[in-house]
Amino acid sequence: MDWDPQKYVEFSDYRSVPFYDLTSRIGGPEPRLVVDLGCGARNLAASLARRWPGAKVIGVDSSAEMIRQARQVQDEPNLEFVEEDIAGWTPPPGVDALTSNAALQWVPGHLDLLRRWLRQVQPGAWLAVQVPDNFDAPSHALMRALAGSQRWSGRLAGVLRHDNAVGSVRDYLQLLLEGGCDAEAWTTIYEHVLSGPDPVLEW
Repeated sequence: MDWDPQKYVEFSDYRSVPFYDLTSRIGGPEPRLVVDLGCGARNLAASLARRWPGAKVIGVDSSAEMIRQARQVQDEPNLEFVEEDIAGWTPPPGVDALTSNAALQWVPGHLDLLRRWLRQVQPGAWLAVQVPDNFDAPSHALMRALAGSQRWSGRLAGVLRHDNAVGSVRDYLQLLLEGGCDAEAWTTIYEHVLSGPDPVLEW
């Protein structure tokens, strides 16, 4: 899949809110090594670098287009970007905070991936991940039905994420607890007012 960094950034204010809500819960001592998985075009990883100027912050994304965009500005000396598929990513030694915002739903079997990361990170590290919970929404159900129709299946088969792309909030809570974590899990519904011609399609 090709990503358009400019289009993605166009809606960054809306896309950023869950990330800030999530990462505001990270407490404890100042981290030394922070990784943002699925960092996109840099904005959110840069906010982590500004929040923790004494930490090394690494943004990881599988999209060459996103990483290219992310590297165009380097005004945070403690921030770097790596092009890598997070499905095969391994936490580096000493990581203190691991974040991922709206990326894991693209990774089949990511619950097992989370279990592996929990075994690999050091005690006391923070894991803060967010996945969308709207795959059962009418919009997504209609898109999947249309993509699978006789007219469009030849061009769109396999493009849309499956309807079980994410687990339930209880699945994630149970996974974290079984991994020995002090855990919180919650669901938030965000209502956005969009403007302009065909704003939902543009989104």
